[in-house]
Amino acid sequence: MSTLLAADIGGTKSELAIVALESTPDVPPLQHKRYRNSAFPGFDALLEDFLKNSPIPEYGCFGVAAVVHNGVAPLTNLDWVLDEKKLCNKFAFQEITLINDLTAICAGLPLLKEQDLLCLQQVEKSADGIQAVIAPGTGLGEGFLLTGENCFFPQGSEGGHCDFAPLNKEQEQLLEFMRKKFGAVSYELLCSGLGIPNIFDFFATTDIPRRSTVFADIEQAADRTPPIVSGALAQTPCPLCQKTLSVFLEILGAESGNLALKTYCSGGLFIGGGILPRIASDVSFAPFLKAFRKKEKMEKLMASIPVHIILKKDAALLGCIHFGRHLYHTGTQ
Repeated sequence: MSTLLAADIGGTKSELAIVALESTPDVPPLQHKRYRNSAFPGFDALLEDFLKNSPIPEYGCFGVAAVVHNGVAPLTNLDWVLDEKKLCNKFAFQEITLINDLTAICAGLPLLKEQDLLCLQQVEKSADGIQAVIAPGTGLGEGFLLTGENCFFPQGSEGGHCDFAPLNKEQEQLLEFMRKKFGAVSYELLCSGLGIPNIFDFFATTDIPRRSTVFADIEQAADRTPPIVSGALAQTPCPLCQKTLSVFLEILGAESGNLALKTYCSGGLFIGGGILPRIASDVSFAPFLKAFRKKEKMEKLMASIPVHIILKKDAALLGCIHFGRHLYHTGTQ
């Protein structure tokens, strides 16, 4: 029995699984575990822990939050570097394939079921249309999927690092604030777990009311994003946190619309990442959808594109498994 090690390696967490290559997607993994990256000095140590009680799989497909070039992937928001050849040599894999984490999510789209999605804009999708993914997590990932007869082409990108374009005077002031801190300002610096505190810091300089206890908790937190989001969604919400979350959704909606226009994703726009699935049932997506649709002469087109949130936590891992099986069965691995 040939086996595949699939791994979703993000900026904060990693998830690994071993599957039989001849099995179907509904068969549970032979082994499965989630890790916090901060518990390990590097990926090799994490992998050693995962494999300590199991035979080494022949093949591997790892989705990595990084630019993959010539089989080498330095993670964008973590001081780790993965190398296909070095991993094969050290762990005795027959072959390892590194792919961008958004390539992985895109690869898993055909396997998602209705219960894995939350629909934000319900319209009929084009059966053979391009599907696009935007994923705010630790950073901001973007990608797309082309499918058709004898065609399976998932592709991640680094679109999250494109220059931020403000929608109004308020966001122009936000941009100036960010320029003083960072120089160049990308969408990732605003539409991500890294970005939410940046938006919060800007509005903290204004006269927007804030709850002092919530503000103090945020300032003391090692990761400020969770308490900011919690403050926005609390029974007695903090106005400063509410404003932060609303503008985050507005900017994310605008950039999602940009991605939809550039890919003409008539097959749907899918929102992945770890932020929105956690709050999907508690937040209004009106700011997101308004900014998504507001595209000059293209508003009618934007209203015709299905929009979904991916609720399935292991969507990227599922995509790595599907991509690895595709390589194996087509003889490209």
